[in-house]
Amino acid sequence: MAKRILYLITSLMYVWTVCAQPDCFLTHYSSEDGLSQNTVMGILQDSRGNMWFSTWDGLNRFDGYTFKTYKARLGNQIALTNNRIDRMYEDRYGFLWLLTYDNRVYRFDPRTEIFEHVPSGNAGGSAATITSIKLLPGGVVWLLTEKEGAIRVVTSPDTYRLTTEWYAAETGLFPAVRVHEVYEDLSGHEWMLTDNGLGMLVSGRKTPVSFFTETAEKETKDGQPFYACLEQGDEILFGSENGRIWCYRKPTGKFSLFRLPGTSKIVSIKKLNEHEILIATATDGFYVYQFRTKTTKHYEA
Repeated sequence: MAKRILYLITSLMYVWTVCAQPDCFLTHYSSEDGLSQNTVMGILQDSRGNMWFSTWDGLNRFDGYTFKTYKARLGNQIALTNNRIDRMYEDRYGFLWLLTYDNRVYRFDPRTEIFEHVPSGNAGGSAATITSIKLLPGGVVWLLTEKEGAIRVVTSPDTYRLTTEWYAAETGLFPAVRVHEVYEDLSGHEWMLTDNGLGMLVSGRKTPVSFFTETAEKETKDGQPFYACLEQGDEILFGSENGRIWCYRKPTGKFSLFRLPGTSKIVSIKKLNEHEILIATATDGFYVYQFRTKTTKHYEA
């Protein structure tokens, strides 16, 4: 009797396990199905439900049935200087932002199927070597360069026309060569984390407020570099070098220094939960900081 009961329980568990498995169907798409190239660098589903694939040989739209390819060919009007697209993002207005292999950025309008080089040929920074695209929650797009600062791009919500400002040492808008990261805080201020301090851009202003910068006219800046940040309540934590984290108090606009035991630069600050944050370093492992006890635990290889 016991064996029969055990057999029945085992059978029921097997049936339940099989029934609980979701149906899963895999379909393989390649150049034989219309994809322009088999090396896919990015996949994105846009706000209209279309799937987009950035490849080594063009941009592809997939509507669930067929692929349509966009790439520069002899005689067509597509203004790409390189058909390899390494990065792809969609902004709040439905435009796709593309970073090509030759470090150029294009805004693509799926409605008109037009590619637009950003910045345009007559705008400052149009020849800069762009390494990444950052889309902020408020709709502003930042283009970070290799060693020519950063370009801030604003889209008009009415006409979709673009205006750009180039923040770099050579333009005089900010004394930095490299912008490592940009961040929009909950107050709508935009922060530049650079190799020469911090820049805070208040809404409606062109010139940012500078912190920890060296403004002397020389090739090597001595200002403090910043690489990562995290907004936590009334504070924003900014990671710098030598284990330094500068805490910006939003109500007062003042900074205080928190220093880790190590000497490596801070490359990432992430929230684990309401009471802990994780602080990653370049060469010294990572730390977990607890707000309640104000203690830090170090984890290394």
